[in-house]
Amino acid sequence: MSGDGERLGQKKSGFKWNSNLNVVVIWLAFVLIITLFQVVSLTPGKFPTMIAPANLTNVLSQVSATGIMAMGMALVMIAGGIDLSVGMLTSFVVLYAAKSFRDFGLSLEAALITAVIFAILFEAGMGFIVSRLNVEPFIITLGGMICFRGVALLVVHSQEISMNGAMDPLKTSVISEIKDPAGLTVNLPPYIFIFFGVTVIMWIVMRFSKYGRRIYAVGANKNAAYLAGIDVKNVIFSTYLINGFLVAIASLCLLARVNTAIITVGQNKEIDVIASAVIGGVALSGGKGSIWGVFIGAILMGAIENGMNILRLNAEWQYVAKGLIIIGAVSAGAIVAGMQNKRQLRMKQDVSALVGAAIDHAADAE
Repeated sequence: MSGDGERLGQKKSGFKWNSNLNVVVIWLAFVLIITLFQVVSLTPGKFPTMIAPANLTNVLSQVSATGIMAMGMALVMIAGGIDLSVGMLTSFVVLYAAKSFRDFGLSLEAALITAVIFAILFEAGMGFIVSRLNVEPFIITLGGMICFRGVALLVVHSQEISMNGAMDPLKTSVISEIKDPAGLTVNLPPYIFIFFGVTVIMWIVMRFSKYGRRIYAVGANKNAAYLAGIDVKNVIFSTYLINGFLVAIASLCLLARVNTAIITVGQNKEIDVIASAVIGGVALSGGKGSIWGVFIGAILMGAIENGMNILRLNAEWQYVAKGLIIIGAVSAGAIVAGMQNKRQLRMKQDVSALVGAAIDHAADAE
């Protein structure tokens, strides 16, 4: 009896694999493959670019906007929704901010603030319809995506708008020029720290606050959450508000990085955003997800694109690689979840067997 209990205790205390570790392993494997390829193909003694500090910070720069948007998307998805409009909303925010600053006579601060307000209002409209009318968020946000594209085109008439360096303070490196072993300049623009800051804040909210627990509860089971006294409609509505704010912040960071507003700046951005969340362990069915997993997923998506560029592969192969890694990451997560469920079932069976044995032993003793 005691031996069975000890074995059961050992099973309980064993190492637990999770979806975050899946993504980390896939990311490390990808980086290792690209690095080894570079080591073999480069001149002996030359430092591989993939693991150069300048390239790693470049990956962070590239994924900062996507990562910030993925944090908002994670909230929406954990609550049981989805938002397909973030790409075209990004284009609208970027184009409106640039146009209002250059042609509408607004100061830079006023242009940025009003762009943020518009993004929140647009998301609030979709969130209100989804939460109050109980319609499929997929359809509503698809309509929003089409609408935002049209509004963005109406604002600028398909023109490109240059900011002429007006937002350079947001992309100027916070450290003096430093060279890494590969001879590249290390840059740390402020929006990288915005990405980290948003991640930490969202982690604290989702991990330690009542609001975060309510989001998980609503996504897991709306009816049960309602019976538990949670205002389901307002929780869902609030996730879209937060998502709109984070999309606006990410869009302005993206505008600072590219310095030019164009309709294609947000094109297909929703794919990378949703993929970052899904790879990070956020369930499309809601009720499950980790903020740090989303953070790692966003970095993985950036590393894929960066690695393909380093290898000078065509854009077509980048799509293939992204698709395969997304499929692999989600499949691995499903396999691990299945193994964990089987292990928990075996543990329950062991407990039942121990309880039954204890009852039989007590009965025999009587």
